[in-house]
Amino acid sequence: MTEDRQAIALLAAVARGVLELTSINRAAALRLPYPPGVQLVLDQMVLSGMTRSHPIPAGVPDLMRWCRERGPEEWVPGLPDEFLTVGTRLIDPEAGEPTRTCVELASLGPYGVPERETETLLAELAAACGTVERFVVCRDFLIDRPVMLRPDPMQLMQPAVAQVWNLVKGLYGPVPDRFSDAGLVHCCRDCGLLAKYAAVGRPWCEGGCSSGDRELETSQDSQSALALPFALRLFLALPGRTEQTVRSRLTDQVQLLPLGLGVHRVTSPDGTLRVFQVYDREQPGLAALRAAEVATLLDGPLDIVMPDAMAGRPGCRRRFNLALPVGAQVRLVAASDFTTPGPAHRSRGNRA
Repeated sequence: MTEDRQAIALLAAVARGVLELTSINRAAALRLPYPPGVQLVLDQMVLSGMTRSHPIPAGVPDLMRWCRERGPEEWVPGLPDEFLTVGTRLIDPEAGEPTRTCVELASLGPYGVPERETETLLAELAAACGTVERFVVCRDFLIDRPVMLRPDPMQLMQPAVAQVWNLVKGLYGPVPDRFSDAGLVHCCRDCGLLAKYAAVGRPWCEGGCSSGDRELETSQDSQSALALPFALRLFLALPGRTEQTVRSRLTDQVQLLPLGLGVHRVTSPDGTLRVFQVYDREQPGLAALRAAEVATLLDGPLDIVMPDAMAGRPGCRRRFNLALPVGAQVRLVAASDFTTPGPAHRSRGNRA
């Protein structure tokens, strides 16, 4: 394994360790003994530091502090240039929560977990639905309701909703304790994901909405609130908002393919067949690596559609294209370009 691949694998292992600590009771998270995965990644960091003569974390708390206060390029030597965007952290400095980058890294490679967990849950739901049409309805239900602050049993048992609810209700669980503050639990009105007030008093949400757009909805009954698993919230519900907009703007029939997180096929008026998937991710390079894997499974071209604001970020397209493996049949397209009638959607981005 090359040095850069070793560095990426080590960073991905640290990201999985962060998520493992997050998943357990916060009061016990930094008590001995640590979870096996966390102890293993600390051992790997120590070994790497000893063999390469770079700083070694004093322990798990010190490693978590690095994840919160320092960019990975400072403590994982060997990472490729521009592998991650400037200012990246694995733990949000204000909210103390894993960043979207952390989750994307934890999904990387053969030991990746969150994204594959989402794919497994969706595959099981698709099997339970029996038909693609029913699966589409259930999938949209999850996209529209990643968090249910005040679930209404009477509404959920109405004839138009009851069948869908019976199929998806097993995916919902209590809101994690760390999102409850004096019995209050919040979600973001924009992205719909869980939110909280950070230490400095500013609202923070899992979807990374800009401060100007972030308005929180609050429930005073944290015990009754329900949420999808973290992986489903980030890899299905978050991009799902943009995906629903894209689907509604396409005048042609869009077909959901039973593959992964949501690959769709649409035929243009000129007869051209387009296969696309909507991504909403912090790291263009990681998105490109995953997109290339999906394109390989499809054995054909794949358009990755991103929200306009994300696709328009400085360096996003360049980082995406640089990370694509040679020969990958993948192209990055902004949502508005993709839904523009005629050839306009093909005017931006290059297929590698």
